[in-house]
Amino acid sequence: MNYTKGKPYNPGLFIVLLLFFLNLSIGQEIKLGTKKGNYVEINNAKLYYEMYGDGSPLILLHGGLGSISNFKAVIPELSKHFKIFAVDSPGHGKSEQIDSLSYQIIADHIAGFIDKMHLSDVKIVGYSDGAIIGLLVSNLKPERVSKLIFGAGALGPGNSKPEGLAMLKNFSAEMLPPEWEKNYRQISPNPDYWDQFIVDSKNMWLQEVWIPREILPEIQSKVLVMFGDRDPFIPLEHAIEIYKLLPNSELCVLPDIPHELFNFPDITNPLMINFLVKD
Repeated sequence: MNYTKGKPYNPGLFIVLLLFFLNLSIGQEIKLGTKKGNYVEINNAKLYYEMYGDGSPLILLHGGLGSISNFKAVIPELSKHFKIFAVDSPGHGKSEQIDSLSYQIIADHIAGFIDKMHLSDVKIVGYSDGAIIGLLVSNLKPERVSKLIFGAGALGPGNSKPEGLAMLKNFSAEMLPPEWEKNYRQISPNPDYWDQFIVDSKNMWLQEVWIPREILPEIQSKVLVMFGDRDPFIPLEHAIEIYKLLPNSELCVLPDIPHELFNFPDITNPLMINFLVKD
């Protein structure tokens, strides 16, 4: 099936797009100083997290197939202003696998994390899949989540650009560099789950709805919708649509920035800190 508006399917192009989309570095664990992570059990699965800094709580939610390492460029500065809880989603990084993946299931685990850690006045920074999860958590915990940065997320696969949707539909483990499987098996507490992890991730990405459109007008948290105007997967018009549907939102469009927003800390850090600290 052709998803590229009349152009022939080009697997090489989709592999390049995939690498940008996943934004994974080979070393998954952030190595800042000598800090070591912790585990907390949520819904019968152990979630891995790392803490940095002091202040009000800020939860970082990474992108698809990613881990805490998605935020390695922004943690040093953000940790000067907030107490960071950088979490590996269920099945990702060093967190334990669960029976299946969906955005709502992961959001339930993050909501459970907030409860287990007794956090209040929580801020969330979500990237890509993490943005989707963050908005769902805001819906689950309106009394706990005060602010959310919704970075490069979407409401569903049908809102992607044609090439982005094609990438999701054609995704397979064979498209990934072999180092990724090796790294997964080295750090995951369930190293033999790699093949199922890939299947579960693809099934999650192809669910018809990631965020129910009808919940957006009910979101009480203040939301900064942040997008790069060179995002190859999500059209800018969709970012504006999300911004308009949220009642307490701001829109930040970053010029000449692609999907991986937080690889540009000199640009994104001041914007994030300003939004998160202001009344």
